[in-house]
Amino acid sequence: MQPNIIGLGEVAVDWVAQVDHFPKPDEKIDSIYQELFPGGVTANYVTACSRLGVSTGFIGAAGDDNYGNFLLDDFRAEGVDSSFFLLKEAKKSPVNFILVVKETGEKIIIQSPYMQSTRIEFTEIDLNYLASAKLIHTTAIHLDTTLEVLKLAKANDVTVSLDLESQIAVRGWDALAPVISLVDILMPNKEGARMLSQKDEIDDVGQFFLEQGVKIIVITLGGEGCKIFTESEIFNVPAFPIKPVDTTGAGDTFTGAFDICHTINGWDLFESARFANAAAAIKCLKLGARTGMPRFKEVQDFIEKWKD
Repeated sequence: MQPNIIGLGEVAVDWVAQVDHFPKPDEKIDSIYQELFPGGVTANYVTACSRLGVSTGFIGAAGDDNYGNFLLDDFRAEGVDSSFFLLKEAKKSPVNFILVVKETGEKIIIQSPYMQSTRIEFTEIDLNYLASAKLIHTTAIHLDTTLEVLKLAKANDVTVSLDLESQIAVRGWDALAPVISLVDILMPNKEGARMLSQKDEIDDVGQFFLEQGVKIIVITLGGEGCKIFTESEIFNVPAFPIKPVDTTGAGDTFTGAFDICHTINGWDLFESARFANAAAAIKCLKLGARTGMPRFKEVQDFIEKWKD
């Protein structure tokens, strides 16, 4: 089956430890709870989309090891097409280490170096598979492969969305400008957006990306929701007030839900962002990047409760 949405990017195993506070230098603390979860920003994104009822596929790589097979089994269980999820011999699967503060849900993520070295190349992807999608989403973690995929997407009228985080934005404008020029929907978190634009105020950040030709910019603001910029309108969409257990994967859930609502379902920007905020809020109520990712009706019911 040809997926409607394809994610190009990273997949990882997340070792998550729940703690009562982040340790100081040289401090040893006991964890309250720890568990191994499937993760990786783009892999989380396609999982969120699949749970919300849209056909999805993932393009990326892990090592041909126990961790890689664990990740492959999870994709299959979630209904994500893994035709171009490659398990590579002599490569290691990325393993991230995540600390989550129990009281606030705040997190620290130490990302694996194998995110960069265990990767898929453009020549390993079926071009028809890419060209037949409705939307391609990426984080641009591997710039050369990303650029070739997005060029193909634009040549075939496939919508492109980009999740921009600070560890990618640090590469600078000169490196990322060719990719940004091919993006239809830019969904950065506020730190990534500030870093790449070299602007401090969110309104200045949004204006910067509009001037670069991006049609829709959705800047995620954590517990404050998001702010949307287009040529014709600028507005905030507030978050749903919850007490988070774990914010890991909230942004990935948001971007997946937004893309489905706006690009696949044709909803307007406000309703798409409101739905995405609700999906992200539900996700935050459970530990692990994907554990709390909701189904479509679960999000609808959540929104209805807030109307009362």
